[in-house]
Amino acid sequence: MDRLQQLLRNSFIRLEGLLYQIFGFFRQIFNLFYQRLLVLLQALGFSNSSYYVEGDRQNNIESAAERQITEVKSEKIEPSFTPNRRPDPQMEYYRKLAGQVNPTKK
Repeated sequence: MDRLQQLLRNSFIRLEGLLYQIFGFFRQIFNLFYQRLLVLLQALGFSNSSYYVEGDRQNNIESAAERQITEVKSEKIEPSFTPNRRPDPQMEYYRKLAGQVNPTKK
C-alpha cells in the first residue's frame, strides 16, 4: 500500500512539473507577442499624448482638482434624524476633544 501511495505522489509531482513547463512555454510565446504589439503600437503613434482627447498638462489637472474641491466644500449635509435619547456625557467629552483636534470653520 505504501508503494501505491508513493507512486501516486510521484505521478502528481511529475504531472505538475510537466504542466509548469507547458504553461511556461505558452507564457513566453504570449510575452513575445505582447512585446511585438507594444513596438507596433508605438510605431503607429498610439503612445503619444496627443492621441488622447484631453491634454495632460499639470495646470489643467490642478484646475480640475480645485474645481472638485470647491464643489464639495459648498455642499453642507444636514443630519436627517432627531435624537430621542438623552445625550451621553462621556460621548460629549469625546466630541469636544474631536472638535479641539479638528476645528471646523463656521
